[in-house]
Amino acid sequence: MQALDTEKDPAVLGPFELLAVLGQGGMGRTYLARRLRLADLPPELEAAYHLTDVDQRPDGGPVLAAVKVIKPDTLTDGSEHSEQQARARFGQEIETMRAVVSSRVPSLLASDADAALPWLAMDYVHGPTLHRLVHACGPLEVGPYAALGLALVEALRAIHEVKLLHRDLKPGNIAIGPDGPVVLDFGLAVLTERDSAEALTKTGTGFGTLAYMSLEQATDAKHVQEPADIYSLGAVLYFAAARRDAFPHGPIPVEPGWERVPPPFVPLLARMLVHVAVQRPLLSEIEQGLVQLLAQHGLTPQDAAGQLRALVDASGLVPVLPAGALADDTDPEARLAAQRAVDEGDRPDAPWASADDLFAEFLAEEDAAEELPAAAKDADAPLPAAPAEYVPTGGDQDARQAPEDGASAEDPAKVTSYPLAPPDPVPAEPAASGPPPAALRAAESLRRAYAHSGRL
Repeated sequence: MQALDTEKDPAVLGPFELLAVLGQGGMGRTYLARRLRLADLPPELEAAYHLTDVDQRPDGGPVLAAVKVIKPDTLTDGSEHSEQQARARFGQEIETMRAVVSSRVPSLLASDADAALPWLAMDYVHGPTLHRLVHACGPLEVGPYAALGLALVEALRAIHEVKLLHRDLKPGNIAIGPDGPVVLDFGLAVLTERDSAEALTKTGTGFGTLAYMSLEQATDAKHVQEPADIYSLGAVLYFAAARRDAFPHGPIPVEPGWERVPPPFVPLLARMLVHVAVQRPLLSEIEQGLVQLLAQHGLTPQDAAGQLRALVDASGLVPVLPAGALADDTDPEARLAAQRAVDEGDRPDAPWASADDLFAEFLAEEDAAEELPAAAKDADAPLPAAPAEYVPTGGDQDARQAPEDGASAEDPAKVTSYPLAPPDPVPAEPAASGPPPAALRAAESLRRAYAHSGRL
């Protein structure tokens, strides 16, 4: 977690006060933020931001969020309509992300796909990634291992129930928060797609993270089904058990090495990591296998969750929040400027609108995310230092990425999810002539916000 650059980072983004930089990646920059309680926020802005009703925690404190801002150069590939298509797909992906309701997936708090720099805000998960935890503390014991697996089963079940696939489940996309594991980086896949057709992925292309990708996904990511995520889950659990990847250079049709995996873990993992998709177990079978593993060691799922929580607490990896982050008092200057803008009929981040060009240039010049390097082949390798405590928008550098169609293998940002049956965008109705200019402006704000949401 790093301090804001006051000369380049905005102070407010939408109705959120930015507090610190959580990380950065190939697709943008991620901030720790808290919700501003602004009076008289116009309905058209509430609609444009897709704001949830929650503006404070149950204890009365402010809601903390992870706010992701998208790099300008990810919005266009140089073609005439590429930015329009990218924004439309980003808006559609926000809607599909909103459909996943689970404590194992961050809730979407607000978003603005039509902003100069599109952004979204989701629940902030206060804890280390699985990648950092395993490197720092070593392979997981039975209790934490099974607790991790059960939580990821719950997350994938919620994702699959709404006809989505994750397609990039990996240790760097899993944070261990106060309430257990949460799957991160879900919902931004659309920005890395470069297909002019409605399909989000072309036939015959494979992309994702090679070390956690099934053989069928490496061959044709468009037509994979739920077993591809099952394979990725198995690869994540293998890493948690062995502190190394099963197939660090991508899937090959052989068995992984089991010498560093505890024998009780092998039978279930062997079924998940087979290269024939139809032979992999269902989520319900994985859940049953993990519960049985716990029972064999005299543990309940509740015991296991407590052990995982204790491991994280003792690890020293939980990031320290900025001073005053949980206080109810926001920055008076930022709040006054944001409220003044709202009172004058503008957006709350309008005071910094003049800095858009500078901020865009700042993001465009940022290097790829500074994350932990690949898991060392030597399981006893020391943990490298990493400046960012939170997974940014882009993909991990803990494993090589498979290229998309038209992208190089070195691209740091890869997809995280995609809809199996995306809804067709519904065209907006043209604005009627005659109403006062203020009403027309409000209607235009609503039209842009909902044009690709399927709500019209």
